[in-house]
Amino acid sequence: MATKTIKLEVPFQKLLSVIDQLTPDEKLVLKKKLQREKVSTWQERFGRALQYLGKKNIKFSEKEVSKDVKRAIAEVRGIGCN
Repeated sequence: MATKTIKLEVPFQKLLSVIDQLTPDEKLVLKKKLQREKVSTWQERFGRALQYLGKKNIKFSEKEVSKDVKRAIAEVRGIGCN
């Protein structure tokens, strides 16, 4: 059987409504197919996020960022930080 490639244009909202109709298993299969990068640990994803943010926010000093990170960690853990 020969294959034929076609270009399909679907409005994004229509695509979302079709995805909403998928079963949880079908959504999982779709998610796996759409992932382009390998599955990584949260540490790797966090590291990539830090690298990206570091490039975008070079105007902030390392000391200032470190202070903000410590405060954010304390907030998430419910420790409180002064």
